[in-house]
Amino acid sequence: MEELVKKAKIGDKDAFSTLILLLEKDLYKIAKMRLKDDEDVYDAVQETILIAFKSIKRLKHVEYFKTWIIRILINQSNYIYRQRTKKKVLSFEDTEKDISSEISNMENIDTVLDFNFMCKKLKYEDRIIIILYYMERFTDKEIGEILNLKERTVTTKRNRAKQKIKTILNWEDKKDG
Repeated sequence: MEELVKKAKIGDKDAFSTLILLLEKDLYKIAKMRLKDDEDVYDAVQETILIAFKSIKRLKHVEYFKTWIIRILINQSNYIYRQRTKKKVLSFEDTEKDISSEISNMENIDTVLDFNFMCKKLKYEDRIIIILYYMERFTDKEIGEILNLKERTVTTKRNRAKQKIKTILNWEDKKDG
């Protein structure tokens, strides 16, 4: 990936396109954690790509490309979220539609339902930390760089989020049993 980043930095559009294709699913998943509407998610990803393309020459360390572009994406997602929450209240039907569309795209319905349930119970920042750590395999240090947090803070927040998830799952098991 670093070779592609180096080429993209000197203006190779094909290299940049290849980088985006490699990361498109990750970018979508991360934006989806903040934005529920697919149009908003695609807007955030598209805007992220444009910003990254325009400013890639200023990227200092090619090995941090993925961290850098995710930081841009999170900022764009937060911006769109703030704009939308000022204008729109999410209806129950919209939420139900989001979950059913995700289920139709996934093989294991129980996993999707559990994951959606848990994510909705966590604060946004905690959700992002969990996604970046467990799904995207970033280290606490890298997550700290993305979110502008200290590494120790990320570790603490991740551990607290894990505890909250365990508590939620235990509570649900007791309720069902």
